[in-house]
Amino acid sequence: MPRTVKEEVRRKLLRPLARRGGGADRRALIAALQRLDDRALGEDILAQVREVVSKDRESRKSDAWKDPSTASRFVALARALYASRRISTQEYVYFAASPVHSVHEGRWLDGQYEKDLEGIHNAMDELRKAYGLSELEYWPVGEAPEEYARLDREYSAVLDRRFLETLREFGLNELGDLCERNTEEYDRLWERGRRSVFYQGELIPALRDVVIRYEEDARRAATAKGYSAAVTLLGAGVEGLLLLRCLRSKKKAGRTARELPKRFRPRYPDDPTTWNFDALIEVCFRAGWLPPVASAVADYNPAGLAHLLRLMRNHVHPGKHARDRAWIETDERDYRDAEAIYLILLFTLGHIRTRTEEKVA
Repeated sequence: MPRTVKEEVRRKLLRPLARRGGGADRRALIAALQRLDDRALGEDILAQVREVVSKDRESRKSDAWKDPSTASRFVALARALYASRRISTQEYVYFAASPVHSVHEGRWLDGQYEKDLEGIHNAMDELRKAYGLSELEYWPVGEAPEEYARLDREYSAVLDRRFLETLREFGLNELGDLCERNTEEYDRLWERGRRSVFYQGELIPALRDVVIRYEEDARRAATAKGYSAAVTLLGAGVEGLLLLRCLRSKKKAGRTARELPKRFRPRYPDDPTTWNFDALIEVCFRAGWLPPVASAVADYNPAGLAHLLRLMRNHVHPGKHARDRAWIETDERDYRDAEAIYLILLFTLGHIRTRTEEKVA
């Protein structure tokens, strides 16, 4: 049925003000399908490699930890897990590089690098003797003579070079390049992967890390003028701060949760990680963890500020945004308000201390 003149005018008047940028053409669609194909193929590879690794475990030798063939199978498993999206980038760095670290360490202990290291090692021994140190004595960290420190750096440089060669020997060129180009980033990814394996139950330290990453990502988003993302992240950060406070006094938080009005009361009062934003705010307020904050102009209620930031964050839901703030963009002023609220709550909840408090501590 043809549109009336009135309908056509209305359609043109309400054309989208925001335009979709690049990345939504046919080439992008093909690239997206290829990415999903890689993921599907990773599932098939994973099944095959798992079988190989399982058989390898059955016939494991005591020195298998430094066996290159064993390492190759585990590197292949890590690749398949990563391709099938079973592990994160950080876990991939840890799982793929760990067996290579073992092979590298085994070669070092077995003397395979002696040709490169012998001269440096002898010079270090002679220097210790010259200073009256026995074979098993060493200087405390940071107190060695500069000449010895230089030799120690040379020794480490040889081992680092050999490790890079070993990574590439096992086809981990991307990790070798990363480690050579940005060792700090490689170490950061490795450590996150290691902690994800061995410290899954450490909820409070992990949650602190999450909150700090939200803060950093919010700043990055704001720098790129992604203010909607920045406000959403700060809202999530405040939710994390409130959760941390409840976890630090879990019994009191649970008692307070049970006394909340029905509309706020969480279903599982003994597990703050299951509470919604509303419940976290109300528990912290009623427990006395959100006292008023005074300025030269006014007294502020941190619970009210937390609710305000919660409402700002909730505009991440498209239906709510279209209903409550139709056509309105989240701008820098909104972000600065959210940032101010975040900092006040950071202080109120004890994550920022005054200079006097720091001296007392």
